Amino acid sequence: MIITKSFEKTTNILMKHQNMLFLLILMVVYYILGYYQILFLRPEGIHFIRQTDSLSFVANYYKNGMSFFQPQVFNLQSIDGKAACEFPFLYYLTAMFYKIFGEHEFILRFITVLIVSLGLLSLFKFLSKLLNDVAYALILTFLFLSSTVLLYYTNNFLPDASAFGLTLIGWYYFFRFLQDRSTNKLLILSFLIFTLSSLLKVTYFLYPVSAILTLFVFDFYNKAEMKQIIKDNISPIIFFLFSLALIISWNIYAIHYNKENKDLYFLVSSQPIWSMSKEQIYETWSYITGYWYSRYYSIDTFHFFFAIIIAGFFVVKKSNILVFITTVFVTIGSLIYFLLFFAQFKYHDYYFITLIPALIFIVTNSFIALKNKFPKVFGNYITKALVLVMCIISLNYARMKLQERYDGRPDEFSKIGFLLSDISQKTDSIGIAKNSTFIIFTDQTPNGGLYFINRSGWNIPDNSENSLKKLERCIQLGADYLLCTENSNILFENNYEKVFKNDKITIFKIR
Repeated sequence: MIITKSFEKTTNILMKHQNMLFLLILMVVYYILGYYQILFLRPEGIHFIRQTDSLSFVANYYKNGMSFFQPQVFNLQSIDGKAACEFPFLYYLTAMFYKIFGEHEFILRFITVLIVSLGLLSLFKFLSKLLNDVAYALILTFLFLSSTVLLYYTNNFLPDASAFGLTLIGWYYFFRFLQDRSTNKLLILSFLIFTLSSLLKVTYFLYPVSAILTLFVFDFYNKAEMKQIIKDNISPIIFFLFSLALIISWNIYAIHYNKENKDLYFLVSSQPIWSMSKEQIYETWSYITGYWYSRYYSIDTFHFFFAIIIAGFFVVKKSNILVFITTVFVTIGSLIYFLLFFAQFKYHDYYFITLIPALIFIVTNSFIALKNKFPKVFGNYITKALVLVMCIISLNYARMKLQERYDGRPDEFSKIGFLLSDISQKTDSIGIAKNSTFIIFTDQTPNGGLYFINRSGWNIPDNSENSLKKLERCIQLGADYLLCTENSNILFENNYEKVFKNDKITIFKIR
């Protein structure tokens, strides 16, 4: 009796401080994952190219003036390196912190971790309300987190994880608005967050579209007439159209900006499945199912998700109608997204992150249905313990896969970062001006090597005929220095003055 009362008292305390409990567990998980070490790493590992692209935007804001609508990178393949991709809010914010605290790369990582953490907290609170069960809300939130891809990019420089976190926050406030329509504050907040998420990655716009459609269909389900539905939802329609206008405006500007500055590098359009040959489709699908699949989540985790989804399908009438309607629309939107950007899934694992909110809704919808259909089974501590074990196994698998990404040898792209990791200070010490332009020979990353030497210029990927012709063009364009990696310096020993040499690189002065 005493033990039972103590357990109930402990449970009530945890319920009262459930948000703090969640954040405490999240910090423990981050510690086990080694986030405290990863936070201070320089760009390395998978998608080194995209990491250094992001940091190049930040560095150029910091170096060249804080003109928000004139983003630049180090590579001068466009006019003065001017180029645009996603809405540069995160890059600009990071550059502002550089102005205050100095140039520290961990700042962008930290901002991303913070945004995702707030998104996960929102997901936990959202699931707590839907499931009316803190234990399941905790377990499922961490189970959804246990994606190697999501964990890798949460503590990284790309904007995809931030867009994911903002999407979760947007959904939380949108569902709170649906529960209380007496004020538009929650609606405004949700659409502002949805808009920022979609500006960071336009593909996330599928979620505010799903939200507005859910609103209309839910009201229609409740027997409202279409005229009344439109009348009652004037504010959501206005906010949605405003969000759409902002997103379209930025993308039009980015396309125009890139065209005006002759940038062809950053993708601002889709690569749909119907534009690909059968061989290309098969090859991409093989990469997704054969290589990336076990890196999205563990195979056991996918099996668990599929089991819940399939079982829930047969008792779907027991689900929450609002969650069910939302699930239908996010599923359709995700399929459209998958087909529109199918080609990108071959080499870009982070495109999967956009699908995770949809996966969350699909699994949650089925889980609610099963819990309502079998309350005794799902209310049993043994069931909760089994799901908890699944979550722990999944997190541990993600931890090992995450560690593999950092323990591996540098690949053909990221090796430039290791070669030039400490070269920026040396170029400063031998009197090379900050505004000097460099050719890096060889470097397969557009901004990787240039970022590490903190100079603008061009990269030459190899010593092929076309690359050597490109090198000559870059010299004609006014390159000041030529940086040769490894043994490539022998090609230029007799042509230019050598100003620096170590066991990794040689720098020649061109003019």
